[in-house]
Amino acid sequence: MAKHAIFGRWGGQSAGHGRGDGRRGTATPARRRVRCPALLVMLAAVLWLAGTAPAPAAPTPQGVDAVTPLRLDAALSGPAKGGATLAGHFARLVDADRSLEFADVLRADAAGRFEPRADFRGVGQTRDVHWYRFDLLRPPGAPADWILELGEAYIDHLDLYIPTTAKPDGPAGYRVVRMGDFVPYSQRPMRTRLHATPLTLPEGRSVSLYLRVDSISAIRLSARVWSPVAYAGHQTPDLLFQGLFFGVLGILTLGYLALGLLLRDGALLSYTSYVGTVFSYYLFANGVAAPLLPDAPGWVMNLAVGSSGFLGFAAALSMWDHILDLRTRAPRLGRCFRGLALLAVLAIPTAVSPLYAITNPVMTLSALAVIVIALVLTARMVWLDRSDLSPRFYLASTLASLAGLLLTQLSLRGALPADFAIADPYQIASMLAVLILGIGLTLRIGRLQAERLRARQESAFATKRAEDQRTFVAMLSHEFRTPLASIDSAAQMIELSGTVREPSALTRLQRIRTTTRKMVELVELFLSADALDQGALALKPEPVTLGLLMEEALGGIAGTEAEARVVIAVAAPDRPLCVDAPFLGVAVGNLVQNALRYSPPESPVRVIAEDDGGGVVIRVADQGRGMSGDEVERIGSIYFRASSSRGTKGSGLGLYMTQKIVTAHGGTLTVESVRDEGSVFTIRLPDTAAAQ
Repeated sequence: MAKHAIFGRWGGQSAGHGRGDGRRGTATPARRRVRCPALLVMLAAVLWLAGTAPAPAAPTPQGVDAVTPLRLDAALSGPAKGGATLAGHFARLVDADRSLEFADVLRADAAGRFEPRADFRGVGQTRDVHWYRFDLLRPPGAPADWILELGEAYIDHLDLYIPTTAKPDGPAGYRVVRMGDFVPYSQRPMRTRLHATPLTLPEGRSVSLYLRVDSISAIRLSARVWSPVAYAGHQTPDLLFQGLFFGVLGILTLGYLALGLLLRDGALLSYTSYVGTVFSYYLFANGVAAPLLPDAPGWVMNLAVGSSGFLGFAAALSMWDHILDLRTRAPRLGRCFRGLALLAVLAIPTAVSPLYAITNPVMTLSALAVIVIALVLTARMVWLDRSDLSPRFYLASTLASLAGLLLTQLSLRGALPADFAIADPYQIASMLAVLILGIGLTLRIGRLQAERLRARQESAFATKRAEDQRTFVAMLSHEFRTPLASIDSAAQMIELSGTVREPSALTRLQRIRTTTRKMVELVELFLSADALDQGALALKPEPVTLGLLMEEALGGIAGTEAEARVVIAVAAPDRPLCVDAPFLGVAVGNLVQNALRYSPPESPVRVIAEDDGGGVVIRVADQGRGMSGDEVERIGSIYFRASSSRGTKGSGLGLYMTQKIVTAHGGTLTVESVRDEGSVFTIRLPDTAAAQ
């Protein structure tokens, strides 16, 4: 019988458990479970092949007497060297109504209602109570002392009825040995990983033992009889395997945790968390943790296993999110993965509450979908990039998990004998999967480190090249000033000499001087933008009022045709500021000039400056062509010009300069724009810049 959760087996839930004597008892804490994503992808196929509870094999025609007692002398000479399975030496009765008491079971056995069984088979998830009758025969000369071992460790209630008299007549002739993980470890008949009890058998006659199994998950039972010496020898390889399993997982967890923290790699840290949850799950589900918590009640084990399952699901989601790079390649799918991971964590408290009946199937279906998606995307990665070996290991790891899941599920559903393998198939498969996945992640780390080194080299080269270009542009811009000043001075001298009187010639002189001034402004803009970008241009904050700042910012449009279009409203002209007024005036002036340039000639441009209680806000609104949402997000990027600016002269540096100046003052520049309706540019200065 098995009740594996996330990392192995399909769990279930029951409202209550019967007591060991067969009578209906009080409800005990229900066991909660959730399945690991790596185990669920084949679940639908398994359920389709085997059904939730396979039909029992046809009983042997001879009836109850057809059960052959296990001869204990055969156990001494058998392949197990002192141990033998009870497969073929037992019969079973299913109590679908959960109403049979032990006296009823004895009468049912006398009436031949027990079905002889050839081997132990899982019966799927059921709330039925299962009764087993084991027949043992101690021949003359065989030892009297034996040990009955019942598997597996994670079982609710195992109540064994052992006869106390030579010919027991009714329930009074039996004693009850209670086992199962709802019995504290300190109170078990033998303190071992699996459930075991010593037997002293009479010589020369057959003895029938009755076992009541009450569990709320997929039932899978196996039973073996050992001589004490053989049982002690059997514990050695079992404990060695468990030690190897937990040793490998423990080393992987600690090693990859240190590496993940060192490299700050999300995929590696998520993988480490997943390995840790596998470690925690099997620590409790395999009974290894029982000696550490000898008096722990059953609900503690349920909480440990259930929380390990939910956290394992969340860790697996995070791991695949990083491995598949969903944030970049599939953002919506990545958000779904992260949302499911959060729900899995929030569902942990339901592991010991009735809500588990809802959260468990929801997480199960979600995990199934996640694994299918991960398999498809991983296979696609393998197909698209044959040179990268990491996806192949991811795929191989998932396939190893699926193989273990398939064998486990077939065993749970009765398609394979319950004791066809010594160890849990998925326990072995999960260790292989973890090792394979670790190799794939190691290769991924090597590839990422090589890419980072190459990116740093390319970045260093690009930075040097950009610095060279910036130096050249700054030098060239600086050298432009002298010839431009000479051109403007010569034009001015010609104009003042009086030798040119024709209106057309004077107009050309004015055009020369205007163009020259624009060229000077453009050079200054280049130099100032580069200085701000490099942090070489230091601001010089000085006390100024909001009204004076706006006068300086908009003084350039006084006496021009644009003056009539600009509507200025300063709500708090005496509001004190401490800013670099010339530079902040350039920022506001750029916004106003852009609004005038990119809006219809007759439309107004509104400039509003006010104190909003948390600082100063300056808004410039126009009725121009507007911009799309994507273009608004790029406002402030160097040399960027929106599509609405086509046909209008500009360099793309004005808003870049404005953004830099506002940011240097600790403020923000935001844009609200609607296509064909206009834009509103807003400068917000904090109190630190608006202080007296």
